[in-house]
Amino acid sequence: MRDFRKNKVVLKSLLVISLLLASQLSIYAQPGQPMVDAQDSLNAEDQRLVIIDNIFVTGNKKTKDKILLRELSVEKGKRYPYSALKEILEADRNKIYNTKLFNTVEVNLLELDFTKVDIVVKVDERWYLFPIPLIDIIDRNFNDWWVNHDHDFSRIIYGLSLYHFNMRGMNERMTMTAQLGYSNRYEFKYELPYIDRSQRNGLGFFAKYIEYTNLHYDNVENKRVFLDSEERLKTNVFTGINYTRRNSYYTRHHLDLHYSYTHIADTIAKLNPDYLGIDGNSQKYFIMAYTFNHDKRDITAYPLQGYKVEASVMKLGLGIFDDVDVTSFRANYSRYLKMPKGFYFSNYSSIYFSTPNSQPYSVLKGLGFKNDIIRGYELYVIHGQHYFANKTSLKKVLISGNKELKNFPLEQFRYFPYAIYLKSYFDIGYANNTQRYEGNQLLADQLIYGGGLGLDIVTMYDIVVRLEYSFNSIGENGFFFHIESEF
Repeated sequence: MRDFRKNKVVLKSLLVISLLLASQLSIYAQPGQPMVDAQDSLNAEDQRLVIIDNIFVTGNKKTKDKILLRELSVEKGKRYPYSALKEILEADRNKIYNTKLFNTVEVNLLELDFTKVDIVVKVDERWYLFPIPLIDIIDRNFNDWWVNHDHDFSRIIYGLSLYHFNMRGMNERMTMTAQLGYSNRYEFKYELPYIDRSQRNGLGFFAKYIEYTNLHYDNVENKRVFLDSEERLKTNVFTGINYTRRNSYYTRHHLDLHYSYTHIADTIAKLNPDYLGIDGNSQKYFIMAYTFNHDKRDITAYPLQGYKVEASVMKLGLGIFDDVDVTSFRANYSRYLKMPKGFYFSNYSSIYFSTPNSQPYSVLKGLGFKNDIIRGYELYVIHGQHYFANKTSLKKVLISGNKELKNFPLEQFRYFPYAIYLKSYFDIGYANNTQRYEGNQLLADQLIYGGGLGLDIVTMYDIVVRLEYSFNSIGENGFFFHIESEF
């Protein structure tokens, strides 16, 4: 009881700190209103207009120039206020880096005379062909595997993935995967970010086949229950096409049309008659989804400034088959602020609504997946037709820099950036309980919250390692490990 009271005191303190920080956000920055140094506005020379005489691109051995130039908001032959160019080019540098094609990106201004400048873009390309041995776990995250399943090494899945980024130098991406273990997965994916001269329209294709011999079929006290078998318990076939429209540098529209087929063993149908939501062992349906994405973060792999808005509408079942009929809406907003003395503030909010009330277990959403994990509740899944999450972090940079490994044989791996951040965080969430679902009752239909302290380690090829010690609202605490950004 004493530990529980201590945890509540710690969590309440974190909540107070988060609320105080939130109330001060407008002091530091507002969306679309970047800070401007007062001295710059007083410098009369900086108010001159300059013309872009030429734009040079160097260091790109494979990537076509037009892929980089597409990310620039300045154009050759046009005039710009000199005082604004530095800020414009810094945003353009981030856009080029966010293509994930380069280790380093520099966008420099070269003055030719009082009214004429050149732009020089210098890049260091990443390695693009990765035949990578695949070693993963079947569980939702490392902590779920380590604690809930006693770090059982038989739950490890293995295989080989071949990633070919930047095919033909046009930022096309192909992925082929063969995976074995508790689930056998064979997948092919091909993405063409641009199929027209304006570089606004893109297409993607994918096909995936998965077999499971270890399958979660229900929840008990908000923890997934698995059945292990020597026989095949579930088979999934997915295929589809994705269309992307990029209207501006920061805004994208996605339209997806997919087909899904699922077959389960008699054992699963008996253990959970609502697994597919229909009589029989097979389920098939089409999926149509529209997603709006407006992303103005500085570095997408580990943002420190900017914001992102995303909203989507998804329909499972288009009337061709009667196996599934679910409509859902999801939206999320994240905000990142740079504060004085090396501090950074970030906040993420997510909401999800769906209908009807009764849905098959196989398509249920909820808290406990990807960005919608309430920290301190990594071991739990809280299903619901409706839910929301809010996550707040305050971090301080401890060290940052980069090192060049001159003697490393592969040029694309010689650049080694690093940064370490100390952080505190506080998350809250709520999930509406599903009908007739007893295994979800421990944590559903109530406000849950968690918080703690941690370290974020950021390094080459967008790798993020999170080490966190969390407390939650049911009196639990512990150490959690993640290899991904928090949101």
